[in-house]
This record gives sequence, structure tokens and C-alpha cells, in this order.
Amino acid sequence: MAKILIADDEKSIRVVLKKYLSSLGHEVIEASDGIKAIEVLNKESIDIAFVDIRMPKKTGLEILKEVKNVPIVILTAYGTMDYAIKAMENGAIEYITKPFSFEEIKSILDKVLSLQEREEEEKKSFCVEDEIIGTSRKMQEVFKLIGRIAKSNATILITGESGTGKELIAKAIHRYSSRRDKPFLAVNCAALPPNLLEAELFGYEKGAFTGAISSKKGIFEQANGGTIFLDEIGELELSLQSKLLRVLQEKEIRRIGGTKTIKVDVRIVTATNRNLEEEVKKGNFREDLFFRLNVVNINLPPLRERREDIIPLAVYFIKKFSKEFKLPVKKLSESTVEWLLNYDFPGNVRELENMILRAMLLSPIDIIDVKDLKPTAIISKEPAFEEAIRNFVVEIFTVEQKEKNNLYDLVIKSAERILISEVLKYCNYNQVKAAKILGIHRNTLRKKIKELKIEISN
Repeated sequence: MAKILIADDEKSIRVVLKKYLSSLGHEVIEASDGIKAIEVLNKESIDIAFVDIRMPKKTGLEILKEVKNVPIVILTAYGTMDYAIKAMENGAIEYITKPFSFEEIKSILDKVLSLQEREEEEKKSFCVEDEIIGTSRKMQEVFKLIGRIAKSNATILITGESGTGKELIAKAIHRYSSRRDKPFLAVNCAALPPNLLEAELFGYEKGAFTGAISSKKGIFEQANGGTIFLDEIGELELSLQSKLLRVLQEKEIRRIGGTKTIKVDVRIVTATNRNLEEEVKKGNFREDLFFRLNVVNINLPPLRERREDIIPLAVYFIKKFSKEFKLPVKKLSESTVEWLLNYDFPGNVRELENMILRAMLLSPIDIIDVKDLKPTAIISKEPAFEEAIRNFVVEIFTVEQKEKNNLYDLVIKSAERILISEVLKYCNYNQVKAAKILGIHRNTLRKKIKELKIEISN
């Protein structure tokens, strides 16, 4: 049941309303003037307030201007247009003239409480359904922000370190928007060279370039009416930045090799782990595009800043992988819980997920210990590259037939895959940087990514 404030200088109004609302099972608090009403609203957790528009010390309109976090219904004996407009302009959810009926009061009350209950249920189900676990204050603030902006068409920039779950947030925004029945398409701007990325985004006409044997719709046309998620937007080259700006301004695109413009209706959500304001200062990112994209900013905190979410996340991943790989549900030892809570997680939620997956696959018992989460070399902080390779080969012998004659290829390709994957992660999946660190040509790196089936994550 609800906690309700009745603020009116007429005692008879307070008595009648309190008796009626109490009969419905609600808790009712009275205030005889505006100052007392403000004190109650600041002190108590009020679900809805019925406030007289003309009271001593502070009027109902003044209360509306001061209090923004409680639904307020204005009561008045003066049913003038001016009062009604002023009340609604200042945030009143309803305006009732005296004398009023109990049916009016109950109708408004049911509507407000029903809405609050629905919002609360959505908030509870939000985390589980979207695989976003977050009871911490910082993540709850993120959820509230999503709730406020999801149904708008505003462009959104999601910022945060790699591995914090930016694409999950983008999907949640789409799911809770009015576009949820339309497509959600994601593109990693760092995963493709500029010419291929342009074709992917805008499409092309037959004969536009060698190999274009037929026309193809780009992401913007495919997602028409829905949402496009552009991950790693900071990696977008300046030439493509200007084309994206045009889409935002004109709501239209032109295919490569095309002569006509095509109207598109898409909501754009972008993400980056870069500081775009710094990139603007360096001349790497257009200032006008930055302002267009940064209408609403959602900053995802790193896992080390929301440690209360670590264990719930670990338990969630245990259940997830238990179901996915048909494994028994395993428990975390006390020492493991302590270690997890004290580890800084430079790779954030993605690193924790990979840790739990490794432990679920390799732990021989139903208890996950610290040694199951990280290789011995990392836990002991001792350089043991040869030991890691040796353990890897031993693991292969336990799952592969010894008679096979491809052990060399198997080990080399596995080591190569791990090496390239880790360097890509270190470079936030910037292939130009990764190729430079590896000492190979960018085209060679692309070939290896394809050959070794390396997943390019957000």
C-alpha cells in the first residue's frame, strides 16, 4: 500500500480524505500548511501527494517548483484556466476542483500506483533479461538513465573501458524503446578498413567497384525504423565522419556509386573507450559530429568501481556456463571470493566472464579455487612462459588422440591465436596498432584473424 500526503488548510478536507484513503489500506500523513508539507515531502518517502493550491506559508504552486521527485495532485476550489495551466506547467500530474468525488481520487491513485509498480517491475527484470547484473549504486544510476531516455529518439554516446558491456547497454536501450520491434544492427568501426566500412554502412550499387556484381543495402537501410549501434566510433576516419554527420543532419544516405538519396529513419547509439573530447582537440574527431552524438552520455563504470557486483556476476556466469556446457553448477571457495573482491579486473566484466569459463571447464571438482581462475604464472607473478606452453601441450594430450600427426600445427596455431587475440585486446581491437606491435603487415593480420577465426569483440 502507498504512503500518501494530504496537504490542505481545510481540516474537513484532510479528515474526509484521510478516512477514505485509510479505508483502502493506505498510510496517510497530514499537513495544514505549505511549510509542513515541504517538511513531510523531504523527510518521508511519499508515493503521492494531494496538495491544495492555496495554503498559508507556501502555496501548492511553490511546492510544485521545489519538489520534483513525488507525483503531486493539485486540489483547488478555483477551477480557472490560469490555475490549471500553471499547475500542469509546474509538474502536477493532475488538477482536481472541489468538490471532488472519491471516484476521481481513486482513479488517479490507481493510475499513479500502477505506473510506479510497472516501472519497479521493469527495473527488477531489466538486469536478468539483458544479462546486465548491477546492484551497485553506479549501475542503478545507469539503469535509471536508460529508463528516462530509452523511448526518446536522442542519439546516445556510451563511454567506458573495454569490456564494461557497452553493447549490452545499447541492446537494452533498443529493447526498451518504441523501436524494439524493428531491427537492431551493430557495427564495429575498428574491425573493418574504411572502404569496406563505408560499403557496410551505406551499401553500394551494382558496378560501383570491382566485385560489386549486384546492388546491396547498407546497415542504415537494413535497420530502417530501428537502431544502429556503432561501436568504437572513435576509430572512424574523418572522411566517414563527415558522411555520418550528413546522415544525422539530413536523415538520408547515398549508396556508393549511387546518384539518388535514400531517406532513413534510424536511431544511432555509439560507443567508445576513447576520450572523444581529447580526440577533438587533436583533430582526430570532428567537433560538430561529437556534439551530435553526445546528446546523452552513458558512462559505464569499470568493474573495480562497483565491487559489490563482482560476486553476483561470477555466480551468474557460473549458472550461464553450467547450462551452456551441461556442467554441474560449481561454487566459489571463500579464498576465491576474497581474491575476486580484491582483484582490479583491467579487462572488466569480459575478463571475469573468461575467468569463470576457464574455471568451469578446467576445475576437476565442484569448487572453484583461485588457481582455477588464473594460470599459475599470473597468480604467482613469476615469468613461466615455457611452463605455460608445457601445460598447454599436456592438456592437448588429454583431449586429443596421440596418434594424430598434426600436433605441431595444433600447438602453433593455438599459440598464434592466443597471441593475436591478446594483442588485439591490448590495442582495444585497433588492427593498425596491433599489426605494428606484432611486427606484421595489417593485411597479414586481417588474413590471420579470418584464418584463425578470431572473434572481434566490442
